[in-house]
Amino acid sequence: MSSTSNRNLYEIKNIIAEIANKAAKVIMQNMNSPIEIKADNTPVTKADKESDKIISKELLNAFPNIPILSEERPSPQNAFGNNLHWIIDPLDGTKSFIEGDEDFCVCISLALNTKPIIGCIAHPPSGTIWAGGNKIGSYKKNENTNFSKITCRDIPKEGPTVSISKHHIGPKLEKWLSSLVFFEKKKLGSAIKFTLIAEGKADIFPRTSPTYEWDSAAGEAIIQGSGGFVKQMNNKDMIYGREDKKNPNFIAFGRPNWTSFLKENNSG
Repeated sequence: MSSTSNRNLYEIKNIIAEIANKAAKVIMQNMNSPIEIKADNTPVTKADKESDKIISKELLNAFPNIPILSEERPSPQNAFGNNLHWIIDPLDGTKSFIEGDEDFCVCISLALNTKPIIGCIAHPPSGTIWAGGNKIGSYKKNENTNFSKITCRDIPKEGPTVSISKHHIGPKLEKWLSSLVFFEKKKLGSAIKFTLIAEGKADIFPRTSPTYEWDSAAGEAIIQGSGGFVKQMNNKDMIYGREDKKNPNFIAFGRPNWTSFLKENNSG
């Protein structure tokens, strides 16, 4: 692929949506699959591995010259820095998948110049797919529908809805939440949290526990395409293509005025 023009990005969106859909079906065929514990003490299942195989195969068929960074394999030498490369999480939310919950997903994104330029998230249980990026906007489709445009919402007057992790609620997050006036919390176990903001069902997603580039790249691209933002907690941009692949703490949000709901801004 010699160009990442808008026309090409629309084509890429459709291709990766189809690939994510194939991976989603493979995951559903491997429910209750055997579990192993990886060297980093996190679980992996046959479903993760089979999804990784099909995504990697399909991406290489369609884009043979673009390296693939996957959670489930060693990092290739050229998936760093400004280089064009895929960032994939074949099954995000493995803990939810193992527990029998339905908040797991497939994440595929394309990064260039340290930024995700397009991303796709597929939800295997429902067949829903979200895809998009900063240059082409973001879209959602259900199993039997075409893509329709999605956008972040303005924060309702009763306050923001906060999307938080189901498995990673530590003192740091509790402290952060205590500084905010919000309407409700939605707890989910994967990158689906990004999609809630992108389609206007939530307003803020703070992350104060460890994540990696494959956990956030697709979600960041989709949120940006919906008019929203993903920033480090110090308000700097996220950076992809780093050596260790570990993210800083970050916050995803639809509207910058979420800060007006911080208690320090509401004290008078």
